[in-house]
Amino acid sequence: MSWSGDPVWLADVLRAAGLRVIEHDGWRDRGHGDFRDLRGVLCHHTAGGGSQDWRIVQYGRPDLEGPLAQLVLERDGTFRVIAAGVCWHAGRGSWPGWPTDNANYHVIGIEAVSRGDGSDWTPAQLDAYKRGCAAILARIGRTAEDCVAHREYSREGKIDPAGIEMDSFRRDVQAFIDGEEAPMSAAEVNQIREFVTAFCGPISADVKDIREQLCGEAQRDIGQYGGWPQLGNHTVVDALADVIARLERLEKREHPLP
Repeated sequence: MSWSGDPVWLADVLRAAGLRVIEHDGWRDRGHGDFRDLRGVLCHHTAGGGSQDWRIVQYGRPDLEGPLAQLVLERDGTFRVIAAGVCWHAGRGSWPGWPTDNANYHVIGIEAVSRGDGSDWTPAQLDAYKRGCAAILARIGRTAEDCVAHREYSREGKIDPAGIEMDSFRRDVQAFIDGEEAPMSAAEVNQIREFVTAFCGPISADVKDIREQLCGEAQRDIGQYGGWPQLGNHTVVDALADVIARLERLEKREHPLP
């Protein structure tokens, strides 16, 4: 059964998912009235991209009174908890199972800090976005089918969150709901590879040899990779295993079983 009432548990649920959280003063009492039943999460971008984007979400703009979303997701993956009550973020639109033109009273809004051109998402932010959505949906008894882009819901020409392919996003969110680790995208794998190469340099023959020294007898005994001379021609793994075995034998001698 879906949760009814205000999500006063937001900060706790996000932290339990391993996410960094900043609680803004008074967030539990901030909002435009109380929720009815909660049916999902609506994903946005701020279209600013700066460190102060949260101020507009909390305090509003000249044409729309804040708060404008319950959560702000910073570029480093930190969630700001702005409000527990209803926020003005959904506008007019529809999604299966949600009230037409009235989603504000039924869905939690996440405003992710971004310029809005789809080019500046960080890996930490995208990972937190998925994990945060999953944690909220699991708490309210919903699946990733109720994790929706503003552009998918809106009939007012919204484009947010730009640059995020929602079918793939939902698959990853569902994996987290199911207790699985969502696979990294090809772009994320490439970013990690580029970082390692930049930090460590190209994987040289020396590094390769050291790595294989750690693999034990199976590779040493094919005649290509001998052990370390200072370890009696054992690999590092072999040497550690020998030390542990000796310690276990010593322990048994000093403390024999009755």
